[in-house]
Amino acid sequence: MRIVPSLLRVTLALSLILAAACATSREQLRADRGQQQAQFPAGGSQHSESRTSGPQRAKSTAVAHPQERALAEGITWAEPLPVHIDSLPGGRLRLSFPPQVSSLDQERLSVEEIRPLLAAFMSFRPRATPRLRLMLETPGGTGSSQGTAAPWELRLREEFVSQYGPALLPMPESLETSRLYLALKLSTRYMDDGIREAAQELFSAPAFLASVSLSVLVYFAAWLAPEPLFSKAFAAALTVRLSLLVGLVELGQLARACLRLYQEAEAATTPQQLEAASERFGKALGGTSLRVLVVVASLGVPQVLPKVPEGGLWTLLSPMRHAPASGLALESIATAHVVADGSLIIAGVAAGTSAASVCGELATCSMMDDAGGASNGGPKLSTRYGKPHTRQNPPHNEAIEAELAKREAAGHTDLRKNQPQQNANKVDVYDRKPIKGVSFRKPDVSSVRPDGIRHNTNYVSNPRDMQRELDAFEAMGRADPSAIHELYLLDGTLVRRYVPPGVGFPSMGR
Repeated sequence: MRIVPSLLRVTLALSLILAAACATSREQLRADRGQQQAQFPAGGSQHSESRTSGPQRAKSTAVAHPQERALAEGITWAEPLPVHIDSLPGGRLRLSFPPQVSSLDQERLSVEEIRPLLAAFMSFRPRATPRLRLMLETPGGTGSSQGTAAPWELRLREEFVSQYGPALLPMPESLETSRLYLALKLSTRYMDDGIREAAQELFSAPAFLASVSLSVLVYFAAWLAPEPLFSKAFAAALTVRLSLLVGLVELGQLARACLRLYQEAEAATTPQQLEAASERFGKALGGTSLRVLVVVASLGVPQVLPKVPEGGLWTLLSPMRHAPASGLALESIATAHVVADGSLIIAGVAAGTSAASVCGELATCSMMDDAGGASNGGPKLSTRYGKPHTRQNPPHNEAIEAELAKREAAGHTDLRKNQPQQNANKVDVYDRKPIKGVSFRKPDVSSVRPDGIRHNTNYVSNPRDMQRELDAFEAMGRADPSAIHELYLLDGTLVRRYVPPGVGFPSMGR
């Protein structure tokens, strides 16, 4: 199903179409993107690999990176996606974000786009011969922070602390001589062709590179917590805005990539280890991630860069989403709490501000339950294919509904939503080796393809439930080895797929 902007304006089908826009096109995750072959796991290991060879080997696809999906599918969205907003006790609001895929343009960054910003950073701290003198013999030792910070660097630190709050990771004596600074600089040689030139230009400016280092130590360090809490008003509001523009999951992935680079750089004892850490970071950083990194680093020093207004920075992200207005609702946010279910709880919104007005302020469309479908005034849940999967996790329910709608359009029959597992002949099937006494499963999505093959799909909303979902995936395979089985993260990332030997994937129309 191809999504076109006009569909997003069809009011009577709003919740269904918006949910479909959030779902990743499964047919694009194919063998031409590096699909691996693996026999369906017979045991309980979540790290199963191919155990046989020859014609009896079944197909299994490894995790597909969201940035690769965006480039492969060429999706460009000009309209903002909906955000589910619930009112909570104490004047708090819960924001639930739909799965998001970067636009094709978003995954590239040209030198022309960053020249005004680069000029501002270069004027603050002109290009100079690097004075990188690292001693890597002792991980985390004094060798990682040789030298004394220059006055310009001290000013950057003061600006960052005033904006984001105190550093949550140890601050080196001098950023310019730190392992993190050098690792960031080395990483540009491993970045994608679409962003490498712009990144090398930006990372050649010492002031910019120092600002990125501060971003890791001060802002992204907050993501070390299992459920990050941003208590500084500026950091809280920025987290909300970035989440709306690039997605909460995507923002968290960037933060974890930054933290991994810091940890590996600090642990490095040889130049080769530092280079390897830089390579992993460079390859993990896509165009969208680099754009976010630029925004976070630049907004931390607004007094230092008066020539680059905030609006100019937000245009770096606007190709994928309209930047939300910086009005009352955003500026009054006191805290932003990322919870394990993938939602964001904000507090401190101006008194009397309703969820609907916040939706308008954030330039998004809220799917509120005006018809009374949810007892707590939460988002309206789609029920075309069955009762809500759960009212506590609207994105999960909407992902199921969207996938079933696509399958129906592709000619699938026997569409089932969260019902006991059946085979292609509509006969109940059971696990031959029950786990903890559970002999049958309920796939989130189940249907029969036009060629008569049963196709089951489950979604993982909470990473903490991954092992349980992997167990269910294997149990479904044992119960019906003639069916296709898939497991996805809620953002559309493929975790595991099993295709029976001799069965084509995808089928025609899918």
